[in-house]
Amino acid sequence: MKKKWMSGIVLLLVLSLAMVGVVGCGGSNSAEEDPTIIVGSKTFTEALLLGELTYQYLDALEYPAENQTGLGELAVVRPALESGEINCYWEYTGTVLIAVMEEEPSYDEVECYETVKEWDAENGIVWLPYAEYQSTYCLPVRQEIAAKYELETISDLVEQIKKGEKIRLAGFQEWVERDDGLKRVEEVYGFEYPKDQISLLSMFMGLDAMDQGEVDVCISNTIEPRLKSYDLFILEDDKNCFPVYNPAPLFKQEIIDAYPELTDQMQKLTDVLTEDAINDLCNRVDVDKESVEKAAGDFLAEKELI
Repeated sequence: MKKKWMSGIVLLLVLSLAMVGVVGCGGSNSAEEDPTIIVGSKTFTEALLLGELTYQYLDALEYPAENQTGLGELAVVRPALESGEINCYWEYTGTVLIAVMEEEPSYDEVECYETVKEWDAENGIVWLPYAEYQSTYCLPVRQEIAAKYELETISDLVEQIKKGEKIRLAGFQEWVERDDGLKRVEEVYGFEYPKDQISLLSMFMGLDAMDQGEVDVCISNTIEPRLKSYDLFILEDDKNCFPVYNPAPLFKQEIIDAYPELTDQMQKLTDVLTEDAINDLCNRVDVDKESVEKAAGDFLAEKELI
């Protein structure tokens, strides 16, 4: 009798250990099937917003998500993605093409995107579809100058320059000298900007000079809150002379494998990220001093994404 009782105890212990093993294995598989999406970003306002929008959106969709936005610039955030320290962040097509692949600038957004997408597939990195706006160069002019000369495009500006009109340009040394800067504009549009009409200032300080009425046109970035606050008119680049820099969300392949529905869900976010929307968000943060977190959350709520 005692022997049977002891045998029963042993059997019970064996079954208990077996159950613990099954539960342990189940927990391990769950962790593999549901990896945490670690969202990183660069440190400037636009990048912080893109990262925060993504984090809050994924969190609202109840994905396991971790916020690592503001991690660092390209030299930091790219290796972090490659190593798996993060597994998602927004990058610009032209940045990877030029700074990572060390290729020449591209002036065709579709071609540039397909090139970096194919190249990064070999690195286990997935480029989801890019936003339609460009974070590239532009030429804004003061409203009174645009009205006076009926300027809408860069071609319109060039026509006035060729007529001998004095329209003062502000640039910075690097842009004036680089092959993809002023030289590219002159080559594509077939003219030469008069040297006595060019003022060399610190990078992108031409906007402040325009606001003071010291110059009439300058080089700027398309994502720049001062364009709106200074009420400047952006000339259309009607001959596509500026390099393309479309932002797109990048994910490690294992994240897309784990969450195949993520591609369609991220597209809903990407679709509402227009140039006007991003500039408005940057204005709320940089000019109105609203927090990145609040600006992103309000925007997602306005677009009914959370």
